[in-house]
Amino acid sequence: MRRHLRVTVVLLPLLAASLPVPALAQWGYPPESNLRITVKPKDASVYVDGYFAGKVDDFDGALQRLHVPPGHHELVIYLEGYHSLKQQLYLSPNATRTIAGALEKLSPGEAPEAEPRPTEPERMEPPPADTSRQPPPPPQRRPGPPRSTGQPPPEPAAPRPAPAETSQFAALSMRVEPDGVVIRVDGERWEGPSGDERLIVQVREGHHVIEAERDGYERFTTEVDVRAGETVPISINLRKR
Repeated sequence: MRRHLRVTVVLLPLLAASLPVPALAQWGYPPESNLRITVKPKDASVYVDGYFAGKVDDFDGALQRLHVPPGHHELVIYLEGYHSLKQQLYLSPNATRTIAGALEKLSPGEAPEAEPRPTEPERMEPPPADTSRQPPPPPQRRPGPPRSTGQPPPEPAAPRPAPAETSQFAALSMRVEPDGVVIRVDGERWEGPSGDERLIVQVREGHHVIEAERDGYERFTTEVDVRAGETVPISINLRKR
């Protein structure tokens, strides 16, 4: 009986990987999405919605994935002394995304970027009072010298932080067929995604050249112009020779 229970426990995770989302929910497995992160340098930190998830080196292997709940997430790859990679992602259940790129070092004199922090929920202001039923205000008195309360005057409110600067980077979101394709963005080599994965590469604003090749298939080349802050979808489908 014990042997039977041990075998069942080992096989349940393997069985769950092949089940559709409704079946997973019935078996008690909540749906999740997966991120493979192949960003350089590998010692950069990975933050999801402001929370530290690990290092890039923890999620860049062939069988390594960052598991997150489906839905909208903010992904930030942070390393002191570098520009951060930031992505706004919407992940459907069981979706897998490959996030690729290379962090650029800050130029001399550039201000360091702040380490990500969880965003606080917005405070709801109370509704305005209904003044139609309020009694009339008391008569105003002549102004006089302020009364001493024995306490120091309140400190002035701290100024609100200035809004964050617009990102200098854009993103290329590439869906590639077939598997095993080598992608080059401006000459830099990336391993193409497999299956339904997408390769997301962060680039600077401007003109970029994208190349894709695999033995036995025709070479693919395209050029795109991107603006800072936008994500450009690119579909690559190689044809056999």
